[in-house]
Amino acid sequence: MSALGIEDIGVYIPAGRTDNHRKLARFGFEQHFLDEKIGVHRTSVKDDEEECSDMCVKAWNALQEKTPFDPDDIDVIIVATQNSDIRMPHGAAYVHGKLGLKPGCASFDVSLGCSGFVYGLSAITSFMKQNEMKKGVLFTADPYSRIVDPDDRNTSLLFGDAATATLITENAELIPGRFTFGTLGEKADEIRLVDEKLSMNGLAVVKFVRKYIPADIRNNIELNDLTMDDIDRFLLHQASRYMVRTVMKDLGIGEARTPFDIREYGNTISSSIPILLEYEIPQKDSRNYLISGFGIGFSWASCVLRRA
Repeated sequence: MSALGIEDIGVYIPAGRTDNHRKLARFGFEQHFLDEKIGVHRTSVKDDEEECSDMCVKAWNALQEKTPFDPDDIDVIIVATQNSDIRMPHGAAYVHGKLGLKPGCASFDVSLGCSGFVYGLSAITSFMKQNEMKKGVLFTADPYSRIVDPDDRNTSLLFGDAATATLITENAELIPGRFTFGTLGEKADEIRLVDEKLSMNGLAVVKFVRKYIPADIRNNIELNDLTMDDIDRFLLHQASRYMVRTVMKDLGIGEARTPFDIREYGNTISSSIPILLEYEIPQKDSRNYLISGFGIGFSWASCVLRRA
């Protein structure tokens, strides 16, 4: 069987926006804080009637516009989300139904947030290899506008809604190597729901990222028989400008190799890495990518992607 990997990615970012500049005075923040710490000037917001599954369908449509394929060829879909349409049944079932996929298409969720794309990429490629499948789609969609309190100064400036659909085939542009994973479950409550609204201990998150993520990235690169100099682009979860810079500083890498691009839509949780990848796929001059997702659940995952 040929190597499975990422052929293309479709992205859906809702047109609705909330302007963070209008919140600065209410929260007692200066413009510098918005520019240098958060790095988000506007957050994307889905329509009230849009469900998680609707966002996945729109990402699928964006994928189909770029790389058309027969929906009947899809053997499996996975949805990485912690904010599905309703608690039961699983979100992938709704996506399957709205897309009219064949009954023989496996469909299931991965209940992870910021690390969800990397975990999901490992899950879908492994699942497909084990079951000799040819085509699958990994969705990410976590509409945090449903759970963010607009009066919470710790979260309301940061998170935006988005969805992505990643086509996994043997006609891959980017092929994953070895993955590394981790969980600090004893600190999981530092980001959680309280009365159905998001609560986040920002200082605890910073300490967690500093302690575990740079070390995991170094370990993953070594595990894939590469060096730091071999990596053309480091695609880190877009947690905030400060968090991306913190990891960059520890690794000793510059902004030219580590894009940050959430100013106009915000931290989109599991969608942040595939949004970056969607831009990178046509950039043929880059050969090796390091992707690393980290966050809620104090969960993390990293992987090297090689150009096919």
